Amino acid sequence: MKKYLTEDRRSSIELVRQSAKAITGPAGDLQRVRDCRFKAPGYDRKIWAGIGALGWPGLLVAEENGGSGLGMAELCALVEELGRGLVPEPVAAAAIAAPYLPSGQLETVLAGQGIVLPALIETVTGDGAPATSLADGKLNGTKRFVIGATGADGFLVDTASGLAFVKADTSGVSIRTIPTRDGGEVGTVTFSEAAASLVKGEVGTLRERLWLAQSAYLFGAMSRLFEITLEYLSTRKQFGTYIGSFQALQHRAVDLKIQISVSRAVLDDAIAAVEDGENDAFRGATISRATARVARAAMKIVQECVQMHGAIGVTDEYDAGLFVRKILTLVNHGGRPEDHLKRYFDLALRDGSGDADKAPAAGAVSTENLPDDYNQWDDEIFRLHIRQWVEANYPAELRYPTHRLHRLQTKIWYDLLSHKGWLAPAWPREYGGMGLGAAKRLIMIEEFERHGCSRYSDQGVLMIGPLLMQFGTEQQRQFFLPKIITGEHIWAQGYSEPGSGSDLASLRTSAKLEGDNWIVNGQKIWTTLAQDCNWIYVLVRTDPNAKKQQGISFLLMPLDTPGITVRPIRTLGMTEEFCEVFFDNVRVPKDAMVGELNKGWQMAKALLGFERIFVGAPAQSRNALNRLGLLVEQLGIADREDVRARRAELAADLADHAALYESFADKLRKGEVIGPEVSMLKINQTELFKSICASAISLAGQYAGMAGPIEELDGLDPSGLWIQSLQSTIYGGTSEIQRNILAKNVLGMPG
Repeated sequence: MKKYLTEDRRSSIELVRQSAKAITGPAGDLQRVRDCRFKAPGYDRKIWAGIGALGWPGLLVAEENGGSGLGMAELCALVEELGRGLVPEPVAAAAIAAPYLPSGQLETVLAGQGIVLPALIETVTGDGAPATSLADGKLNGTKRFVIGATGADGFLVDTASGLAFVKADTSGVSIRTIPTRDGGEVGTVTFSEAAASLVKGEVGTLRERLWLAQSAYLFGAMSRLFEITLEYLSTRKQFGTYIGSFQALQHRAVDLKIQISVSRAVLDDAIAAVEDGENDAFRGATISRATARVARAAMKIVQECVQMHGAIGVTDEYDAGLFVRKILTLVNHGGRPEDHLKRYFDLALRDGSGDADKAPAAGAVSTENLPDDYNQWDDEIFRLHIRQWVEANYPAELRYPTHRLHRLQTKIWYDLLSHKGWLAPAWPREYGGMGLGAAKRLIMIEEFERHGCSRYSDQGVLMIGPLLMQFGTEQQRQFFLPKIITGEHIWAQGYSEPGSGSDLASLRTSAKLEGDNWIVNGQKIWTTLAQDCNWIYVLVRTDPNAKKQQGISFLLMPLDTPGITVRPIRTLGMTEEFCEVFFDNVRVPKDAMVGELNKGWQMAKALLGFERIFVGAPAQSRNALNRLGLLVEQLGIADREDVRARRAELAADLADHAALYESFADKLRKGEVIGPEVSMLKINQTELFKSICASAISLAGQYAGMAGPIEELDGLDPSGLWIQSLQSTIYGGTSEIQRNILAKNVLGMPG
């Protein structure tokens, strides 16, 4: 949760966003952007007076010093909007420099009559101690890549002695310019015995604020470029068809939407790290991670958007080109993404464990005098209580399995949860559940995942139980629900069929009513661990003449019913995780149907509620990254520069995904409904999981072909985990189907 986001702060952030329209207009004044190009300094000094009147240069300046006394949240909101309109004036840099200025110069800046820009960069990598010196009031050295330097009235300079202020017209200050791709310029500013004075302030804070604000500007620019591209895909026709209906382009557009959504979540995390006063290492790591993520996403969006526009995308007269050139100009200005990833790794993962989110042991937690209803407990007390019990009771040999475990292996865990009363967190208490609200359910599942708890036979808890509560008869509820809680009934899911995997509505398994019985014929496939179950719920076609998504009903039946045959399927990992289930004239009673006749499809969709978010939870990728860290330690290559760079990238990607997951979880905590956009979580998480596992195979050398657990690697099994990753982008709806859902229901692309 972001503590700074009070109602007052939300209001001030929104007001600042709206104020940007005074300069940008509703859709951005791109003609003005064109008019400023190729003219020094690349922006309009006359506009700057209006910017001063709006109070933007003084956003971060304390009210007693004439400023607005606002924070980085407001500044980032402002420059994000300016990025959407490609406003060329250096608002962010000037506003960040303003609080450091001496009083006489500050008043000039606040009035919109002066511009002071930070001049911090000396090398391409931007690291190392500054060579620029200030001695006896004389400044000597060179700063590079100062955007719009010829329009500045002064510079805030990083020196070996601290920050210094120098006026631009001071004797000994010279500027050499280099044109930039967006039609502006950067200056190399040289100081030779130039009169200057020290000012108060930490250069590290100044740098981080600049990185954060620049990332917000880039985010605004890339978001608007994506919108322009979506508009084009929805209006451009080829062969008589809107090109936005082409699946290849839809999937590319969805991938860009995921990039934007992840960047939004990470940028919000970085802003919160500043506003909520996090420690220096955490704040610095989060800002560098956001800087790297937004820069990488921006370049991806530029490349794909140009491609999707075709020939018009490479012309100067088309507005998309303005965004392309601006992004290219700024994408590395705050430092290369690779350097920020290294900084993130050094700050957040310096112990080399590869697990930035590993929680400490719970220790003793007192729950005396707390109410029976867990929903009334403090969240942190509840989390620690769950953690303490799991650490004390979960079987150690079942932690972090590399494949789905069978019923006999997980029965002990099922029974422990059942006896504790924790088997069904979402169920009402009158049915044997915990009756937890969304926030507490999130905590519970997160703690189970953190500890590496395996999935037990949970189809009854997650699917059939909620369905019976919503659609079943009271007689069905009284018969089935208690037996799920005790483990007497273990359920399998009969959904997919040969030829009807993700296209579930095209199923052909039929049920015909004869007297008081349904006669079922057909076949189901990819039925997880059906050989361990004694009941199955099945989608069947009860009206062959209805449209594809109609005429489907929902039946329950014991797996020992005559005519049912279960055949396990061996996977690439040599486990029997899936099964085929055959139905040959299977007779089940008429009252085996749940809900209304021919309404089974709507019921099946209703089961995709709260639990959908957990398909995209970061635990699976976090476990894989931890194992990758252990693998490189066992191989003795953990300190190799290429290995550290790869781990840094993957660790940042995982933290970025965790931020995206948290943005969805936060909606649930607020009681908001999560729509089809949740498919982004599954795509991003499972593809990250595959990427981590592929890196492990690459680094494992000859061990990649060995069947684990491998004794020489302390029981690690890199190939087993890699095989598991292959199926992650298939189960629960393939990544391609998830992209189809997002293209249609989130991006609104033509069908």
